[in-house]
Amino acid sequence: MGTRTSIVITVLALLALAGVACGLGGQIVPEPTPVEPARVALPTAAPASSTADLARATVQILALKTAGDSYEVLWSGSGTIIRADGLILTNGHVVDDRLAEYEFLGVAITDRTDEPPELLYLAEIASADYALDLAVIRIVSDLDGRPVELRLPAIAVGDSDRVEIGDHVRVLGYPGIGGETITFTEGAVSGFTSERAVDGRAWIKTDATIAGGNSGGMAVNAAGELIGIPTRASAGETDGDIVDCRSVLDTNRDGLIDDNDTCVPIGGFINGLRPVNLARPLIAAAESGEAYAAAPLAPPPAGGYDLSDTYFRGLIFSDGVSEDDRPKDLWYALPGGAPELCAFWDYEGMTEGMRWSAYWFVNGELDEGGSYLDELWDGDSAGNWWVCVLNESGLDDGLYELVLEVEGEYMLADSIFVGGDHSLVDFALVNDSGEQVCYAYIAPSQAENWGQDRLGREESVSPGERREFQFASGTYDVLLADCDGMTLLEEYNIDLAQERTLRFSGSG
Repeated sequence: MGTRTSIVITVLALLALAGVACGLGGQIVPEPTPVEPARVALPTAAPASSTADLARATVQILALKTAGDSYEVLWSGSGTIIRADGLILTNGHVVDDRLAEYEFLGVAITDRTDEPPELLYLAEIASADYALDLAVIRIVSDLDGRPVELRLPAIAVGDSDRVEIGDHVRVLGYPGIGGETITFTEGAVSGFTSERAVDGRAWIKTDATIAGGNSGGMAVNAAGELIGIPTRASAGETDGDIVDCRSVLDTNRDGLIDDNDTCVPIGGFINGLRPVNLARPLIAAAESGEAYAAAPLAPPPAGGYDLSDTYFRGLIFSDGVSEDDRPKDLWYALPGGAPELCAFWDYEGMTEGMRWSAYWFVNGELDEGGSYLDELWDGDSAGNWWVCVLNESGLDDGLYELVLEVEGEYMLADSIFVGGDHSLVDFALVNDSGEQVCYAYIAPSQAENWGQDRLGREESVSPGERREFQFASGTYDVLLADCDGMTLLEEYNIDLAQERTLRFSGSG
């Protein structure tokens, strides 16, 4: 996400930064005159030969708004020049104008890497896909509204489908607003993630440290070709610090996720890259001047969303996704070395534009690169959805736990073993009490959340009845509750390989 702030720059400071002579007659920045994109012959962008070349093709993008005799920078992000005449690839949220929050898009250019970028141009959105969080903008004028002919340093667009685990990645962008200089980090490709409604790779994971303002910036391969756009960041980061801590795990195991639980630090750094191949249709539309055929997501209504009729249910795990968006083989425990783990669930009551998250935890540690953080919902109001975590070299062994959240509210969780010696075992709950058991939570003892109710929406276990379950062998905890949600029984560290039956004889 671009760094959001509210910094006021005086008109004189802005003009000095832009190198524009005073004499605008009190007008801060005139509305840019629409101009046709320059059609002059341009040299083909080539792979960058040095980090300095990469830096000069990286720009800072500023969302600007006039405020009396001052000029306000609402937020900033980064972008990459992909055509010498001023086409810039960035994130959709960096330039999102659907709520009319800003008046102008400013583009600041890097000349020297040890100096702040210089605000020189105004731009317009050429194409945008807010579901993919990608956009192309076009420089249209200088700060005085005059059309410009440009020959800017541009970077060649590479083939993100050829990227492999372990490949070297260099990342450039601006960590924040104001007088910040460009930052450079490097690392390796650590994996890939797929996503519903996205063909092929949806994300390239990297271990390179990337601060929040780098959102929309540049990720290049060893040859200096653009292969990804740093995109993932949580809400609320400032200058790259981790400031967003969310209660998404039932750390005190009281059956609730609330302020009494230890929060999990989320974000402040991005470790997901949108593959540049997903941006090719946007680039083609911008180059041709044609409209890009993507339906924009609806902005959230004033006052937020009503979640009273929003439900996630029936979470299951699979080793992949079929071409018709259905699970391949279902698993109680995935064998070691499996390259992909997918989770499917039914949902209802969703609205386009809702923010939702899918947190993957591995042995209790958040896998932020494999997680989906603050995504904008672009599916139907009801149906089935899925998310996957991938590692083509094989997923690490351990307990994988998925937590689903909508608009900051917990929806559903469950966990599955990957690797290790886990056979399928039968486990029976016998109700020897005189009370109705309406909720049965049975979760691996290492899991942070109780998971989903194993009895489902309508089922219960009446006095004298027996209910059979199947689980992967291991040590589990059990929580039983009555139809009012009051706890009837808590049992911990039950080894299902040894204890195949749990008899509930009453709560008191």
